[in-house]
Amino acid sequence: MNIEIYQLFLIMLVVFSASYIQSVTGFGFGIFAMIFLPHILMYTEANVLSSILSAFTSVTVVAVMLRKTHWSNILFPLIGFTTSSYFAVNFIKTQDNDILTLLLGIALFTLSIYLFFFSGKIKINPTWYSGLIAGILSGILGGMFSISGPPVVIYFMQSEEDSDHYLATISMYFVLSGIISIGMKIAAGFVTANVCLGLVTGTVSMIIGAFVGRRTRSKASPLTIRRAVYSVMAMSGILNIASVFV
Repeated sequence: MNIEIYQLFLIMLVVFSASYIQSVTGFGFGIFAMIFLPHILMYTEANVLSSILSAFTSVTVVAVMLRKTHWSNILFPLIGFTTSSYFAVNFIKTQDNDILTLLLGIALFTLSIYLFFFSGKIKINPTWYSGLIAGILSGILGGMFSISGPPVVIYFMQSEEDSDHYLATISMYFVLSGIISIGMKIAAGFVTANVCLGLVTGTVSMIIGAFVGRRTRSKASPLTIRRAVYSVMAMSGILNIASVFV
């Protein structure tokens, strides 16, 4: 199926909004993108496009804050991610679009409940096996839904000493895990001509969204934006689930 001009415009709009949200709140690019992209592209195309653009959003942070990265703290989460992501990517490769839409709906609704009511309230001991488990969960979510953030956010927030080290370390994790995930998805055949066109237009709108977000950050309410995104996640999850059975 060849992509139409109006679909490219919709991709640009989704990516611009996701990049703006990420720039203002520091969170949410992949989540917001995967609410809408699977309704524009095939699920596997949307998945890999979101993965590539999500990785791009972390590269600029890494470039600025590289020296504050705690490399040893990335090791076990990355091992867990690589292992589980391999199985997750191969799983979705064998499923049809309806099953993947249903699973995405369940994931979006469940994550919206967590983010609304439990975000920041879960406490863990920042041990190596906690990092491994966080990486495994991140790999499952990243491989299947291109939403790898929530488990490792919990881990890195409690294992890093300050906000600068947290931001540098988790951004490096997202870059490295993104490279691994993208490589697996390319090998699985998820990259098509539609993805390449979406990447070209999406990169431009991502840069514009980040720029607008930085310029308007002081005037925006990150909490209000987060709550709006969580509400959209919940509604999208319910609609995705319902669409499979209607």
